[in-house]
Amino acid sequence: MARAKRALVTGGTGALGLSVAQALHGAGWETHVSAATAESAQRFQQTPQGRGLTVHAADLATPDGTRHLFRETGGPLAALVATIGGYSGGPLASTTDAAIDHLIDMNLKTAVLTLREAYPHLKQNPGGSAVVLVAARGAVSGGPGSAVYAATKAAIVNLAQSTAQEWLEDGITVNAILPSTMDTPANRSAMPDADFSLWPTTGQIADVVAFLVSDKARIVSGGAIPVYGRA
Repeated sequence: MARAKRALVTGGTGALGLSVAQALHGAGWETHVSAATAESAQRFQQTPQGRGLTVHAADLATPDGTRHLFRETGGPLAALVATIGGYSGGPLASTTDAAIDHLIDMNLKTAVLTLREAYPHLKQNPGGSAVVLVAARGAVSGGPGSAVYAATKAAIVNLAQSTAQEWLEDGITVNAILPSTMDTPANRSAMPDADFSLWPTTGQIADVVAFLVSDKARIVSGGAIPVYGRA
């Protein structure tokens, strides 16, 4: 019997990451997820949502933490979905140093370190492998009150496009998705007067991700794919 293909979802205990991990696990993948701390990994492992998933604790904003994760997951790796990210908004002129550092670390540095350390494991996979990064609608549209956030997400789009070209001959596809505001408990709480029916659900976005890492999407690479729902 053929061994299940291995997938890693970084940030897989969050709203979008969990939906992606569950979709891949349900499709028969050997699915690994990362959590930020040992305590959060242990708590998640004991929940019904964590059943069937292999959970690793790693700080992916640090080189050592990222290397530790890939020593644990090993290879070959058929799919990598990097969902770690953060948001901070407000007028650019009053953006704090801490907010700038946080957005760069969470939205860009984690993705760069993850791609760097994942490369040998992705390259090992017979028949090629797939990477999906999570940008945002603001990466291509901008918007007041979110300049630094949007800039870091625009960097993710370019990172995906550049890496897709660099890794083309290795058989590794790399795409970015561009969610609008997603229907999550946190976003509902932050925007209670919004029309939630217009927002894409994390499950709907996970379905798109599952397609992008499937064999059916082997010809799709370097894309910046909108997943806006009706927002």
